[in-house]
Amino acid sequence: MEYNLTKQSAAAAGWLIDTVAEEPVDVDLTLPDYCPDIERILKCTLIPKVYMANVSGDSLNIEGSACIRVTYLDGGKGRLRSYEHTVPFSHSFSLKDSPERCAVYVDAKPEYINCRALSPRKLSLHGAFSLYARVAAEKPLEYFSYDGDDLQVRSEKAAISALSGLCCDIFSLQEDAPMNGKPAVSSVISCRLTARITELKAIRNKIMLTAEGRLELMYLSDESDDVQCMTYAFPLSHITDCEGVEDGDLIDGRLDVLSCDISVSDDALGGASVVGIETKLCFNALCWRQEEITLMTDAFSTATAAQPRLSPLTFCSRRQCLKFTDIATESLTLDGDTIARVIHVRCEQLRVSAAVSGGAPLLSAKAQIVVLYENADGELKTVTRDADFDYNPSVDDCDSVESATACAESLSYRILDERTIELRVEIGYRITVCSKVSRTAVTAVTADDDAPIREQDSALILYYADAGEQVWDISKRFCSRPEDIMAENALEDDVLHGDIMLLIPTA
Repeated sequence: MEYNLTKQSAAAAGWLIDTVAEEPVDVDLTLPDYCPDIERILKCTLIPKVYMANVSGDSLNIEGSACIRVTYLDGGKGRLRSYEHTVPFSHSFSLKDSPERCAVYVDAKPEYINCRALSPRKLSLHGAFSLYARVAAEKPLEYFSYDGDDLQVRSEKAAISALSGLCCDIFSLQEDAPMNGKPAVSSVISCRLTARITELKAIRNKIMLTAEGRLELMYLSDESDDVQCMTYAFPLSHITDCEGVEDGDLIDGRLDVLSCDISVSDDALGGASVVGIETKLCFNALCWRQEEITLMTDAFSTATAAQPRLSPLTFCSRRQCLKFTDIATESLTLDGDTIARVIHVRCEQLRVSAAVSGGAPLLSAKAQIVVLYENADGELKTVTRDADFDYNPSVDDCDSVESATACAESLSYRILDERTIELRVEIGYRITVCSKVSRTAVTAVTADDDAPIREQDSALILYYADAGEQVWDISKRFCSRPEDIMAENALEDDVLHGDIMLLIPTA
């Protein structure tokens, strides 16, 4: 016979999918008539953009485009030029289940792009980018309890970081960046928009997001032969619906820039040129609340032989969302060329991975640095290098890093010699760490009806107990109720603090 246990659950989250897929980009294109002929290609950049990512049934559907930007010197005056070509894409991932609510994390990372000029006006482009997809959904942590009188149950309270809400919100944003006296934009060489969360606040069923957007623009102007650079920072805020979240809940939030398009127009009031920013952002959040659960860790019967089935149970007892800032330096050395003048240095990508060693997180950031410079012969050149930065923040009680993001908050440089540049990067990190506990819990109890407990000849048994023994173990050994032993011997604690003679009730 199996006792009828009651299934309990605590809200938790799990991944329905955590995968990556590679999307090829193969294009043969001809420059439009308004573009000058190509003399020399300086750089070809692949920029994947995600416009839509939604879950329908048991599928994650993603739509976007791959933007290919070719920066080159023209065949006339040798001026720097830029041309963009866009290729749409779509991709679907199969999920393990059809969630009612979920958080969708999608990231597109360029892998490579090869550009070959077939003629001064024709290009052959071959490349690929990776689509990273993760979907988090509710996945309850299940355990059992027993409310009857036929079993003696040992219970233990445990703290748990329980899921209180999760959400995914893709929204659009428009912002006008004033030129502030800078030359007007004729063509864009590079455009990078980042968004850094500054504050997250939970109110009933909603999350208030405050962040800072930062646009880095390198462009050409008909007003000057020099390459122009512009940086514009602006505040942004957004309110997201998140069912179940309450004031004071911990929010593990992530804000990603899915796409960014810019346009140039005149300010209707002042007449000055402004750069219009149209971006699509994705905000995901997993929200957590401290709760307490009661686990059944052992059981026996005073009437018949009963065998509990025990299973390991591991869960997060506490989460922390932490912010850190680190200033790192790295030297980049050019191979076979000299630097006469640095025109622009930018961080094209910044990715972070996390591990745990000795109860502390280890963060490894990889930055892709692009340098546009002029060599000793007066030629414009670009070079791309990877720079690795490690950071070991001081965190107490960390068993795993559940999420980690990094943002280059500032980037400066100095020229050490004609071949070497020293970078100084200020990196902001956001991480969510988890403290895990493992318990052994009862998942079933089976009784043997053909093996009843033999009745004792006396109402009490004398037992000489040693210090450190537990009343529960003694009661299980003699098939006596723990509360009866404690009452008979005027005990207050389950653990015995000294050697003692106990009276064990048998009825």
